[in-house]
Amino acid sequence: MNRRTAAAVLLLAVATALAGCSSATPSPAASPAGIGAWPSFLPSPTAAGAAHGSATDPALSFAGSPVVVDVAGATLTVDVQGPSYPAGTPLNATQVACTFTVVLRDASAPVALGAAHFDVLDHTGAVHDLAPVAGQPLPATVEPGATATLELVATVPAGEGMLRYAPDGTGTAAAWDYVAETD
Repeated sequence: MNRRTAAAVLLLAVATALAGCSSATPSPAASPAGIGAWPSFLPSPTAAGAAHGSATDPALSFAGSPVVVDVAGATLTVDVQGPSYPAGTPLNATQVACTFTVVLRDASAPVALGAAHFDVLDHTGAVHDLAPVAGQPLPATVEPGATATLELVATVPAGEGMLRYAPDGTGTAAAWDYVAETD
């Protein structure tokens, strides 16, 4: 084998080795919870930014993950926590009294609030109205620079559902998935 052929074979071997070390698809990294590889079909858990939703393009989120909602030309950040249950809720109850904490902040303009703006859609397809906790009336608006924290309650069937926010009272702009279980 002459020098030229040997150089070509070496170059081909190096190129092949390098091609095997790289891939167009990155390998999934371990999840933040340390429970194995993060599925490649899911968005990165380190993706920056909040979801955005409107009545024409609703956002789906989960408790603790805020959504920036477009409300008639204004924006408002909405976050949901819960559900929580009253002390003494029986194990494996078929109906669960749930309390959701909704935090509204960073309004770019005054945004009207009302109890009809929030409801729960349960896993059976039934809609449940949410009401403020007794003695805690809803503010009429969320003003720019202010934060409104609402405690909303409903009794729902045990299982999955979505707390929905419809800023105009009709079209859902954002929803948060939840599980109501007492096991």
